[in-house]
Amino acid sequence: MSELARLREDHAKLVRIFLGLGRIIQHREPPSQLQLFELRQELMSTLIGHLKLEEWALYSRLIDSGDQEISARAQAFKDEMGDLAPSFIAYCEKWTAVSIASDWVSYCSDTRRLLDALTDRLTRENRELLPLLERLEKRGLTDRHLPSAA
Repeated sequence: MSELARLREDHAKLVRIFLGLGRIIQHREPPSQLQLFELRQELMSTLIGHLKLEEWALYSRLIDSGDQEISARAQAFKDEMGDLAPSFIAYCEKWTAVSIASDWVSYCSDTRRLLDALTDRLTRENRELLPLLERLEKRGLTDRHLPSAA
């Protein structure tokens, strides 16, 4: 599977997770701890794996492309991205099963802000960065492929 296809697949999976979590936080009461734990675990593992893939397959590839416009746009995105990962880690550390149960309303509010920021980021990457990677692939400037998912 090409890196571009994998990035797009990850984005689609993340959107599904965001929508599921978004539905849960619309409720007045928290769901079972197990249901929320499973969804949060899926979000963490998918997002962290995706961020690593982006660093290797998207940002470094675009920045090192030799095309000044592509490189500058990718570097600007990467620089802007700097706050997102630490913010996500802080969010995960703050919101444990106990803190969620004791302050559901604040958890929902923080989660909505996080989901909005992540959704905005994915949307912008889909519109602005993935087409640049596609352009490089078409020009033959990148030909690395990821192993097929097992």
